[in-house]
Amino acid sequence: MDIDIGLSRIRRRINGATRVLALDLETLVKEGFLRNESIVAVSVGTLQGKYDVIMADPSNYNEYDLLFQLQDFVDSYQPEVIIGYNHVSYDITLINTKLVSLPYSKQLFALKFFFGTSYLLDMMYACALDMRVKTGDYNIRSLRKIVNSELYNELDLMRVKENIQIDGMNPAEAVEFLWKNDSKKLREYSLGDVHDVIELYKSIFKY
Repeated sequence: MDIDIGLSRIRRRINGATRVLALDLETLVKEGFLRNESIVAVSVGTLQGKYDVIMADPSNYNEYDLLFQLQDFVDSYQPEVIIGYNHVSYDITLINTKLVSLPYSKQLFALKFFFGTSYLLDMMYACALDMRVKTGDYNIRSLRKIVNSELYNELDLMRVKENIQIDGMNPAEAVEFLWKNDSKKLREYSLGDVHDVIELYKSIFKY
């Protein structure tokens, strides 16, 4: 793969798109990834600075309602580009596994439409390409490492990945604990992911 042409190739594809949506999920991972784990929060953000965190009620869990509200947000914005961090391999893939199991009467056709027609740009790879321009080193890094890199110090990032660092808990356990006991902190964490991905996108692609 000739990664030297990577960012130029992406720029040609996004072509100055103005309707760019960032997406991130918080899930309860019990048996590994993409094992029909429950979605407990969906965070979304736009290039224009509109953000929302849709969070399920632990005492009255309704995953379908989360996806329905996500569809409303996506349909009203009508994105040309959907970005995230490893969202193509995980977030969107997980949502699609949920959508295909819905009965016809509950299908979320608008959500399927925009997942199927928008350009899906995984910022995990865009950041790796940008870091290669800056350092000469192409490596896939976690979002935590990216937002805390001195190379992005000048960006107005929330940098709240530490919210799920709780002694004695792995990230999945921390997400579940915060969802049930400190939803404000989980909401900030989830918002931070889409906010920071949007800011990285704007920096890399010169918006």
